[in-house]
Amino acid sequence: MRKQKYLLYSILLIFCLLVSLYPVGIVAAQQEYVDPNDQAIAECTQTIADNPNDAIAYYKRAKAYLHKVQYDKALSDFDKAIEINPKYAVAYLDRGFLYSKKGQDDKALDNYSHAIKSDPNYVLAYTNRAYMYNKKGQYDLAINDCNKALEINPKATKAYLNKGTAYEKKHLYQEAVNTYRLLLVNVSPQDLQAIENAKNRIRALGETVY
Repeated sequence: MRKQKYLLYSILLIFCLLVSLYPVGIVAAQQEYVDPNDQAIAECTQTIADNPNDAIAYYKRAKAYLHKVQYDKALSDFDKAIEINPKYAVAYLDRGFLYSKKGQDDKALDNYSHAIKSDPNYVLAYTNRAYMYNKKGQYDLAINDCNKALEINPKATKAYLNKGTAYEKKHLYQEAVNTYRLLLVNVSPQDLQAIENAKNRIRALGETVY
């Protein structure tokens, strides 16, 4: 009987100890968390201090600022990266995206064009520019960019979706349906969101999926 009481007391003591430590553990875990964007900014800032002409460091810091929605700081760093490396295609692309977020569509288009000039096989630059052309009502230009993107990569889902949108805006509904059906045939089966979007557009246009 005495042993049972001792065992019960020991279990209760351990339980109370664990309960008392639990909040401390949670607080410690919270205190140890570091925002990866802040960490990237700190690391890139140190790199830039050591080498002010490191275009990659400026680009990476710009991306971190972009994720933190600090657009002015991001833009400044994208500008610097491109100043150091005028052929920095991905920096043009992301600066174009930043301008689109700021509602400066013409500057976004200009940056996507620079990205394509720097890298003529940059599929994402074509699809992003096509999106902007659609937004500005320049549907034929959007279709041309989508065709170029699909020539480079027949699995470029955004190219099919932007091309289909352009055809819809031109009231060429059968061409739009055909484009969405091509997406279903060509893209990866894992690209579930794009596939579902294409199916929904086909149905909305009064056609069956297959």
